[in-house]
Parts: sequence; C-alpha cells; structure tokens
Amino acid sequence: MFFSFLFPVMLLLIFGTVFGATESVKYTLHIQNFDLDDGKPTNLSDALIKALDSTGTFDLESLDTNINITRYVKENPSFSSYRILIIPEGFEQTALNKSISVRMGVIIDTLVQIEELYGSYMNESERENITQGREALSQWKNATLTAESAELLLLTDQADQAAPIVKGIVYSVVNAFNNELIGGEEVVNIATQPLVERRLKPADYYLPGYIAAFIMTNGIIGVTSTVSEYRRNGTIKRIVATPLNKSSWILANVGQQTLLAFLLMIVMVGLGWLVFGVRALPDHYALSLIFIGAVTFCCIGIVLGGVIKDVEAATGAGNAIAFPMMFLSGAFWPVEMMPSYLQTVAKFLPLYYFHQGLRNIMIYQNPAEACVAFLVLGSLAIIFVLLAIKVTKWKDL
Repeated sequence: MFFSFLFPVMLLLIFGTVFGATESVKYTLHIQNFDLDDGKPTNLSDALIKALDSTGTFDLESLDTNINITRYVKENPSFSSYRILIIPEGFEQTALNKSISVRMGVIIDTLVQIEELYGSYMNESERENITQGREALSQWKNATLTAESAELLLLTDQADQAAPIVKGIVYSVVNAFNNELIGGEEVVNIATQPLVERRLKPADYYLPGYIAAFIMTNGIIGVTSTVSEYRRNGTIKRIVATPLNKSSWILANVGQQTLLAFLLMIVMVGLGWLVFGVRALPDHYALSLIFIGAVTFCCIGIVLGGVIKDVEAATGAGNAIAFPMMFLSGAFWPVEMMPSYLQTVAKFLPLYYFHQGLRNIMIYQNPAEACVAFLVLGSLAIIFVLLAIKVTKWKDL
C-alpha cells in the first residue's frame, strides 16, 4: 500500500510544490559606497544604487566604509556566496569628467569630419574659424579633463554559479549609465511581442512520470516478491491443488496489476487536479497504454519470480532492474538534463516510452506521438506474456 499509493502521492506533492514555486529569484548584492559627500552618497552613486534596486533582481545590503572586505568575508561565513560591489571615492567626479571628455571628443571629431567632407565648399575664413575652434577645444580638453574612467569593483566567488547572471545585470545597468552620461541614444532597439503558448507546470511533467514509474515498480518489484513469497510459504502449492490452471493464475495476476494501475491513475490524477490544477483527463488512449504497461511489467515480474528460485535473489533482481530504470528513464526529470550517453541509455528502457507516451496523451493531448510507446510496450507485452507462460512451471510450484 505504501509503495503502491502513498509513496507516489508523497513524491507528487513534494516535487510539485518545490519545483512549482513561482516566486522570482533574487540575488543578494552587498554594496560598499565610498563616494560620499558629507557622509551621504553622491547623486551619481545614489542613482546607480537605485537603478540596481529598480531591476527587482537584487536584495541590496549596504556595507559600512570602515569594513575590511577580506576580513569581513572570512569572519562572517555564509552558505550563500558573497557578491560585493564597491563604489570608489571620487566616482561621481571621475565619471562626470570622463563624460565631458567624451562629449568634447565627439565634438572635435565632428569638426574634423566637417573640414574633410565640406571644407572644399567653404571659403578660407570659414575653414580658419573651424580649425581654430577645434584646436581651442582640444587644448582645453587636454588641459582640464582626464581620460581616466570611473571604475567600479565587483567581487564574486569563483564557485558562485549565479555570478555570471549577477555580472550581466550589473554590466547592463552600468552600460545604461554610460549612455546617459555621454548623451548617447539607442541605435538598436529590441521589440517585444507577447507569445501565446500553453504554459506547463512541473506537476504536468511529474504526473504521467509517477504513474508510469509506480506501475512499473508494482509489477517488477511487487509481483516478483509476491510470487517468490507464495512459493516460499506454500501458497502456490495449495493453489495448484485447486482446479485453477496456470493461464488463469497468470491472467489473475495481470488483472490485479491492471486494476491497481487504474486505481493509482485515479488517485494521482485526482490529486494533481485538486492540488496543482493539472487538467489531465485520461481518455481511451491513456487507459489502453496503462493497460499494456501494467501487463508488460506484471509479466516481467512473473518471469523473474519463475526463473529465480531463491526468494531474496528474486527480490534483489527486481530491485536491481526497477530502481535504475526509474531514475534513468527520465520519469522523475527530463532526460535532456542528463549527459548524452545516459540519454541514449534511457531510450533502451521501456519505462521511457511508457511515461513519454502517457505525457503525449494526457498532457500534450497528442495521441499520434504515442504510437512508438504503443509499439514498444505492445511488443514487450506479447514477449513477456509468452515468457511468463513458458517459465511458470505449474506442476513444480
């Protein structure tokens, strides 16, 4: 009962809740601002901090200027990585000087272009005035403005996986500041349009995966253990003494597993509907695939129980087959998250086609994409039904 119903229910509730959270991720960013005027942030440094805060991506925390960063990080260990932005003293003044210098450079370059392109259309006096003005601006620029750029320092941990994201957002904000300071205008814009799509929830993925996975475990682990235990405690011998024949006994086991599979499906679909709003109504395609899957895995369990005489060995064999298949087939997470060689392994497992077929039918509502699942599981069902009849020694039991 626990592994047949409660365990898959618990997994659906836990995974669906944990991975279904829709809260946006925020990154903690410490800021140490040395660019102060009478103890208060300068206008430019304050505007930069507000721009970072307006992105909605950061939880900003201020660090006093008397804090030694190296010692602070060592004395205040944290399970999350430190990300520290240091605004140096004189940031505003340096940035403004650089801004004026860049603007002057643009004006001087423009005058040079005018001389080169339109000088032949001007008289001598006009050309002389432009040249004198350009030289005067160059002299003033060289004498009063520096080419030094304001520099921010962003400290991140090398092991921080979110560091590239944080750097990208900080660079975007700083670039926007650069454009504003030099009076630049956007040359390339990004137009956005709403894309109509059907959004899937994590529970949409887990629901068919868990149904398929636990139909598989009920068959391979449950039936194998049951057959072995019946053999050990003599139940099979008493059954053989009755008018019940081998085919009817196998059919009864298949029928029991099919009924268990349908009950599991009803519980999981009902829970997914009530808790996560998953609208997955199993139609006749889904019921057919679940039936074929239950027959396949039940007969695999009968074959294992019939071939392996030792009870503990038969149970161990069932576990050794079922658990790797459960985690490698992609029932619990998309196979695209796994290395390429494991993706290849997954495609040799029948559970992979089982949960993919159920997902195509129940979630994507595209039964045509489940043809391969029907073909693979149908073929395996025929093979293992025949094997179950072959290996089950009715008289010897």
